Amino acid sequence: MESTIDEISNAYEDLVAAAADVVREREASGGRRTAATDVALENFRHRWEHFRASCDRAEEVIDMARRRITTEYVADAASAAARPAEAGLPPVSVLRLEHALHAVNSLAADLRRGSGGGAVPSPPTSPSGVTPQGDKAD
Repeated sequence: MESTIDEISNAYEDLVAAAADVVREREASGGRRTAATDVALENFRHRWEHFRASCDRAEEVIDMARRRITTEYVADAASAAARPAEAGLPPVSVLRLEHALHAVNSLAADLRRGSGGGAVPSPPTSPSGVTPQGDKAD
């Protein structure tokens, strides 16, 4: 995951540098189209495509991780529900499963926004949009 984040970060820095080059070339040419501005624009286009591709790869990594975590959680919960007494685990509830799914989706959204998990989490809601009873304000 770190390599994916580093790739996005580097691609973003390259994109910003290419955008600055376009602005510099435009100013140098007095706003006219020249060979240098065309080269700068082409470089910017390539950097933009690279940045988008690295974002797409990061989204694929996040989606795979979310599916894997969700699948593992459901499988663990199902096996524990089949034998809760011998596993020493409480029975699985829909509410617990919804909270786990919400946590995974929140982490994925934070990573898409680039916050790295530093954002304050929103109150958990179920996939249907209903706030669980224990989280409602009086």
